[in-house]
Amino acid sequence: MKKNIAIYLSIFSLLFIGASCSSDDDNNTNLGTPYAFISSFSIDNIVCPFHDITIEGNDTVVERTVSGDEFKFVVDQRTKEIYNIDSLTFGTKVDKVVTSLSYTGVPYRYDAGLSDYVYYYSVDSLDFTSPVNVRVTSTDGTYENYYTIKLNVHQVDPELLVWDSFAMAGDVAALAPCRLIEKDGTLYLFGKNNADKVCVAVLKDTESASWELLPVNLPLADVSSVQLFKNSFYLLAGGVLYASADVKSWVASANTGLRSLLAVSDENGKMWAATDEKIVCTTDGVSFVAVEDIPENFPLYGCSSASYPLVTNDRIYRTMLIGYADEAKSGGVKVWSKLSTEDNWCAYEQSNSEYMCPPLAGLQVLYYDNALFAVGGAAVAGNKNIEPFGTFYISKDNGIAWRVCKDYNLKLPAELKGCTSPFAAAVTADDYMWIITPDAAWRGRINRLGF
Repeated sequence: MKKNIAIYLSIFSLLFIGASCSSDDDNNTNLGTPYAFISSFSIDNIVCPFHDITIEGNDTVVERTVSGDEFKFVVDQRTKEIYNIDSLTFGTKVDKVVTSLSYTGVPYRYDAGLSDYVYYYSVDSLDFTSPVNVRVTSTDGTYENYYTIKLNVHQVDPELLVWDSFAMAGDVAALAPCRLIEKDGTLYLFGKNNADKVCVAVLKDTESASWELLPVNLPLADVSSVQLFKNSFYLLAGGVLYASADVKSWVASANTGLRSLLAVSDENGKMWAATDEKIVCTTDGVSFVAVEDIPENFPLYGCSSASYPLVTNDRIYRTMLIGYADEAKSGGVKVWSKLSTEDNWCAYEQSNSEYMCPPLAGLQVLYYDNALFAVGGAAVAGNKNIEPFGTFYISKDNGIAWRVCKDYNLKLPAELKGCTSPFAAAVTADDYMWIITPDAAWRGRINRLGF
């Protein structure tokens, strides 16, 4: 019995000692921990400006409340920087932003007015027009971390097409531009001088206006249909096909009986051309193979072309051919297309004149930002409602429907309006759109394509 009593006393003593130790641990916990860091950061709903179109078709700006959850913030524990990867909309005011902070420790924000740190209340609205500095101190007072919080806002409108201009001077200014092609970062401007001789102006540094004018001894050459195919230029002169790698020296092939060069298909290395009766193609620039008879209303004059992969399958390419079926351009603009999986070209029937591509003087169509942009002078048919270089005509469905561009962000240079001079246009590999007249070279790019 005494032995059992002793055992019970021993157990009771151990329990008492354990309870005492537990009490000491609680007291130590209440003294704090040596941790100080921010684990997450977010913002409350925020008002952002957006461009919209009124019923009258005019551009306007509206403000919409956007959920703060749409903007994810990174907490970089190495650099102690907190920032949003996706910038807020251009023009968003960030002088009063309510935030939410997840942290361990005690947070303080720097108050410039007091020149000191004050306690960080999440319910306060903060001014993020400049970075906000935050200090987190451990609850035991032994450690602290300093963070910088930035709210990134687009400094430019990402959707805006911005233009620069370069004056054309000297002999280049006397060149009537007709065709513009980029090769390996260099621009080649084909045209004719005052003596009706073919010339090529070369611009190697696209940040300057230093064009080099090179005469080309090819009389009667058709520079309107010059093609860049497998790193060489091709043009027709007197029914003979000429090729050149540097536009200085040209080599003539046998008289192929070609009447026009049409397009180059990027997907399979083919160049398309036309004889009097046939559509032909070549894979080497020398031998042409007949593919089909020239269909009725097939574009043979003043053609623009583009080749690009399908959005749904980048292994299949679409080649567009847009131009006129007759030299007088009396039948309006014809739009034809061919997929790399098809044998023949097919026409886009456009019965609704409201959505047809207008027959603009010097019409040139560019594939840019996943759409087709048509630009040119006054309407060939004399439509007084069409101002030369007044606007773009855009097709976002591969040439089926064309609409007057009323978007605030996609405008031609104001100085070009009313211009009736010959011009050339092209899109370069760095996503710039170029328009060149005898007076100036215009270079434009949608801001986001340069980010």
